[in-house]
Amino acid sequence: MNLKPLKKNKVVSFLKSYNTKRLSEEKIQVINANNRILSKNIYSKINTPPFNNSAVDGYVIRNLDIKNEQKYKLVRKIKAGGKDRIILKKNQAARIFTGAVMPINSCTVVMQENAFEENGFVKFIKKPKKNVNWRLAGEDVRKNKLLLKKGTLIKAENLSLLASVGLNYVHVYKKISIGFFTSGNELKNPTTKLIGSQINNSNRFAIYSLLKKSGFSVVDLGVLKDSKQKINHSLSEASKKFDILITAGGASVGEEDHIIKVIKEIGKINFWKIAIKPGRPLAFGEIKKKPIFCLPGNPVSVFLLIAMIVKPFLFKLSGTEWKDPKHIPVKINFSMKKKTQRMEWLRVNIETKNSKELIVKRYSKQGSGIISSIVFSDGIIEIPENKSFLKPGDIFKFYSSDILY
Repeated sequence: MNLKPLKKNKVVSFLKSYNTKRLSEEKIQVINANNRILSKNIYSKINTPPFNNSAVDGYVIRNLDIKNEQKYKLVRKIKAGGKDRIILKKNQAARIFTGAVMPINSCTVVMQENAFEENGFVKFIKKPKKNVNWRLAGEDVRKNKLLLKKGTLIKAENLSLLASVGLNYVHVYKKISIGFFTSGNELKNPTTKLIGSQINNSNRFAIYSLLKKSGFSVVDLGVLKDSKQKINHSLSEASKKFDILITAGGASVGEEDHIIKVIKEIGKINFWKIAIKPGRPLAFGEIKKKPIFCLPGNPVSVFLLIAMIVKPFLFKLSGTEWKDPKHIPVKINFSMKKKTQRMEWLRVNIETKNSKELIVKRYSKQGSGIISSIVFSDGIIEIPENKSFLKPGDIFKFYSSDILY
């Protein structure tokens, strides 16, 4: 276990290299595959589109017949869904609709607004351009092409692609099971009638919703009371039933904070305390070879640690690669002093947004217990460990709330 707080890059490096167990697979319907992870490569068995087709409503002609002031004899209508493959003869045209099969010997479609019909013929307002307004078979996806790789996290756009090549089922990894506890005698279910030092248990709702939104199978295991014996029993039993455990609260060095002590006794602690504000008391360990994250109890720390560290690890555990949240560079408009040897996640609001640059201002309240700072800020900037003084115009990584939460 580390003797001094680990820097973020060391934490991430350790978790990326953590040895994960072999995952089971299952076959599910594509319609239910959103947020699931592919366990096999997927190749297309067909071309998409499967045939040459019109991209617009209009009139199809042969390239050989394109001339000035030419009229074309209308011979038929070609509708989407039809099965016939026709051949146009000299100076013939066909009325064609979007998605309909192109005649075998034709590759020019004139849009209907540039044409008019007269006595069984069609005329064009101007000379047609060759080879326009149609789509080639396989233009989107070629037969036998690798579509999606094993380990891909399936999203809506992937579902559409899979359906377009005729797939109804895919092989995915079974979901890992996640159990979480919140910790502390002071925690109560939401109420306006708090007594003494009681507080409402907001972390319970944060953890559940953050993980559920990302597609994880998560179970709320309730509140761990500040009793070493009860914590020992609860964690031991939960480790038999779940692939990974998460706790929030009780990870500090207080007299009533027993979680770290218990894990050391019935398992092991890989690291405890990180050089990040907020989130310093984060711990990671194992019970019966099942990983466990111990988060501090402050709600801002819970939100940011789950978004920046826990979720990427859970995705890795689920069969895909570690994925850091996306970020963009922004300029700040404020000055601030900061301790070195510690990274900071500072909540900010966007002040100026234009095509050239994004400028942010510091959110007024930065305490790790200020839940409203998560709600009313636009995201966070990540200030590196070696930065001790911030000034207007400095550039940092910005993580949007829309991506984090």
